[in-house]
Amino acid sequence: MTLPLLILRPLDGALQTEQRARYLGLQAVVVDPLFTVEPIPWSYPVPEDFDGLMLTSANAVTHAGDCLKSYRALPVLAVGRATAQAAANAGFHVSETGTSSGQQLLDDLQADRCRRLLWLAGEQHSALDPGEREMTVVPVYRSRAIALGEKAVACLKQETVVLLHSARAARHLVAELERLHMEPGPHHILAFSAKVAAAAGAGWKSLQVADRPDDESLLSLATRLCQGE
Repeated sequence: MTLPLLILRPLDGALQTEQRARYLGLQAVVVDPLFTVEPIPWSYPVPEDFDGLMLTSANAVTHAGDCLKSYRALPVLAVGRATAQAAANAGFHVSETGTSSGQQLLDDLQADRCRRLLWLAGEQHSALDPGEREMTVVPVYRSRAIALGEKAVACLKQETVVLLHSARAARHLVAELERLHMEPGPHHILAFSAKVAAAAGAGWKSLQVADRPDDESLLSLATRLCQGE
């Protein structure tokens, strides 16, 4: 039996995940974001006060606005390949690309590099420990939670494989299912990380964590599960 794949991340990222899923041969793919991403007003620190720009989401590039150009002289530390590509497309030089998380990116950075960092972040972000570095955090966008959409609700009336890319999405999905009096039991959760899996909680038909926090690992699990391999 072929199971549908439900993608709930914000639209820009969701469409990229959908494209990858279809490239892998998955046909029953449903995109219905649980969040909408929007820019917020932000202060513009003087670029000369920093020697590195940290980006932990492509959303920062998409939603920071025209003032982002002022920071193009700063080398970019990108949390992953998608963020690095977005920064490169916007004319930035990406000097470091992480493979796991923002904290891993900082921990792996050589001690003498990027001592004064500007982090353009989301309004809701996890705290990071910069160690001996100075780091200024400036939120430039927000992800606003919305109700579970009609396509997602219809999909979840049958056994479904659900991709969860963040702990916040996991918690919001659980709350939405409770609000709609829908049971988690028929569904399979594929979590981006152990933190996301913990936020999803128990009660699902199955719950698996990607080997690495990236779409390739997540969709590798999805392909086997959706196609009954």
